[in-house]
Amino acid sequence: MNMDINFRKIFLISLIIALSISALIGIYIFLAGNSGDTESKLLLTTLSVGGYSLTGLCSATIQKPNYLKWFSILGILISTTGFLITIGTIWEFFDFNDIWKTFIIFIILPIAFAHISLLLQIKPKTTYAKLSLVWTIIFISIVALMLVTSTLTEFRESETFFRLLGVFSILDVLGTIVTPILNRIPVKKD
Repeated sequence: MNMDINFRKIFLISLIIALSISALIGIYIFLAGNSGDTESKLLLTTLSVGGYSLTGLCSATIQKPNYLKWFSILGILISTTGFLITIGTIWEFFDFNDIWKTFIIFIILPIAFAHISLLLQIKPKTTYAKLSLVWTIIFISIVALMLVTSTLTEFRESETFFRLLGVFSILDVLGTIVTPILNRIPVKKD
């Protein structure tokens, strides 16, 4: 029995159950709940289940080729950790003032892993598509690293830092849009 397949299956079944329960809780709160503290926490929990499930699911999509399984599992683990930190913060097991940097970092990282995981679904057919894919993954990584760094320093970077962050973010978005398009442009054979 292959452990990677079981891990993925367990994750996906857990995801379906968690999303279903969250949806029922959210529907109940909107139809019958009050606007109290508990209801707000339940709605934030529902939103967290949805958000982190989405990032984890994106990471779970890259089980093949085999050399990318480690990236998939790491993305799922980072999403799961982010979810646990968020839930602990929502339900006040952790004091937000003590862990806000960790909280933000574990929003940034799952999104970056999910973004890269989705791009890794592209099977480049041309050199241009391959280069665009590689550079886009580099730009996503730079943006994530810069956001993590900025979080750790409490956003005290220079104006130049934030201008560069803007430039890399634009290149990230450009590559995300252009890469699949480049991959669809037929190669002209002479």
